[in-house]
Amino acid sequence: MIPALTGGGLLPPGRHPATIAEIEDFFVERAPHADHRRRIFRAFQLYSELIGEIVASGTFWVNGGFCTYKEEPPEDIDLAVLVDPTLPLTGKDHEKLASLITLKGVQAMEPQVLAARLQPMGGLIDSFLIVAGVVAQEEYWDETWSKVKGPDGQLIPGAVKGYLEVSW
Repeated sequence: MIPALTGGGLLPPGRHPATIAEIEDFFVERAPHADHRRRIFRAFQLYSELIGEIVASGTFWVNGGFCTYKEEPPEDIDLAVLVDPTLPLTGKDHEKLASLITLKGVQAMEPQVLAARLQPMGGLIDSFLIVAGVVAQEEYWDETWSKVKGPDGQLIPGAVKGYLEVSW
């Protein structure tokens, strides 16, 4: 069950287990900007189906402005996708996964396109792949997902918040 938000509209510190249905209820149906959030959530639902077709089991760490109640609507939903390295994935599976993660410093030819950041699902998802069980990776993302940004996008020193964990 998703805990009550703090007075600042944030999840309390920690990693909180949740289901996709609970996220829909709490961060779409009962949240400000529900119509806007519904579109992001539909992208998340489809995204989770696509990931599930490639990876039999795993975990999402769900974060970002989507997991808050703020004045401004969220731009996207942030995901860390934890994948068990012992799962049997083919080269084709790795190609499919690559198309579903956020890429940085992208360059495409004809016409010339440069992008500092390319996000899946039309930019509605910001997703990063983590090898489950690699402590350094998990600690990095736990720390990153726990940081709080102010309205100006800058980190607030010492402030911490929580995020959600969805397993399949």
